[in-house]
Amino acid sequence: MSRLGQLHMITGFWLIFIASCGGFFVADDHQKSLMQQRPGDLLAWWMLLQSSAHGHTNLFGMLHILTGLTLPYSELSNGWKNLQFVGLAMGSFAMSVLMLVRSWRLPKPGVDSLGVVMGGMLAGALIAIILHIVGLTIRWFNHGSMD
Repeated sequence: MSRLGQLHMITGFWLIFIASCGGFFVADDHQKSLMQQRPGDLLAWWMLLQSSAHGHTNLFGMLHILTGLTLPYSELSNGWKNLQFVGLAMGSFAMSVLMLVRSWRLPKPGVDSLGVVMGGMLAGALIAIILHIVGLTIRWFNHGSMD
């Protein structure tokens, strides 16, 4: 693969990582906004999280495919690559199945135990993306020319 192709992969994974991190703040703002309205407004909360689960399930499906396609260009060992799969799988489960479960409960002030579990699983996915970026970047620096 050309250096330009490798640069595209590195840039794309960085963009996915940054957007994933930003999603936390969007979700937090939505939750605070909904809590200021009527407490019985379950439909808006349900629709928000159902839509989020749909979009994130698609995103994680693409992440799995893109990671699988770009694994040969990563300089990490197979052990690290296996950990990447586990991290992405955790994020996939959190943002599909667990997001649907969370949509059936109204937001409440304080710590949401399901949200904490989901956050931990998402941290695993973000670590997997960073590991992949590292593996691709090492390859970038180890192979010098722009062929």
